Amino acid sequence: MAVQLPASQALVYNQEQLLSHVQTLASDEFSGREMATLGNEKARVYIINALKQLDVAPLGQDYRQVFNHKSDVRGANVIGVIPGTEFPQQYIVLSAHFDHIGKGTRVIYNGADDNASGTAALLSIAEQVKQAPLRYSLILLFSDGEELGLVGAHAFINSYQGLLGDIKLNINLDMIAGDRGTKKLRFISKGIETLLDEQGLKRWSELRDSAEIQVKKGFKSGSSSITRGASSVNNRIRWRAASDHYVFYKAKIPFVYFGVGTHKNYHTGNDDFNGINQAFYLSATASICRQIYLLDRLMTN
Repeated sequence: MAVQLPASQALVYNQEQLLSHVQTLASDEFSGREMATLGNEKARVYIINALKQLDVAPLGQDYRQVFNHKSDVRGANVIGVIPGTEFPQQYIVLSAHFDHIGKGTRVIYNGADDNASGTAALLSIAEQVKQAPLRYSLILLFSDGEELGLVGAHAFINSYQGLLGDIKLNINLDMIAGDRGTKKLRFISKGIETLLDEQGLKRWSELRDSAEIQVKKGFKSGSSSITRGASSVNNRIRWRAASDHYVFYKAKIPFVYFGVGTHKNYHTGNDDFNGINQAFYLSATASICRQIYLLDRLMTN
């Protein structure tokens, strides 16, 4: 059976709600969402309530996956799951970290692009998939502690060792709204050629090329004002290790990582809702959503 190329995949999620999620999560009320703070817990409660409204079930008994970082810091991921129609015991993990870097003495780092944008996109994609399920089950991983060294993603991998062999693919979203001048959505992948045949890879490329925005492979070299261990060398970003997809890569799970790279608002007080490219963000989320559907249809079992 020929797989229909979903360039015009009907998107049923509410775009106004998508923007509202970003605006809310990046508001001063959440105080920069730093792990182990009240603002971070408020963000977690917001995400859980949104999943409940969508009737998305938790992966375990609870939406929260609590973990310890060092000896005195505790974080918690939020994890939901939407069963697949054909392969319910095999999974695509869609991930985005919801934590950010908190606040300073005179500034709140609201992290609209980093990473309220990815978090909100997960919620809207969940809304879409609830109404039009995938073949594979979709795990929604809202990770905590990414800014401290991908600790929430590590906690997920460590806690679900028995599930790893059934995870086909990780799709990680981190900074997909950019600043007002952003024009390109970028991605890198590893291992995708083990899931798609030559024709499938061609169709994926064609779908990216059909997007309303430019979707380009690879990131600019960039530099990071805040280094995070393995994610930077000599203050130059190693994009394979720059976000939660790295943990899946180390676990030998194929990944696709979408982002825009660093920009002038990155890790500054200007990364707020009014600083993102809202039109670009809507198109980026739509493109990613359509790509998820295509990859789900084309992946070999």
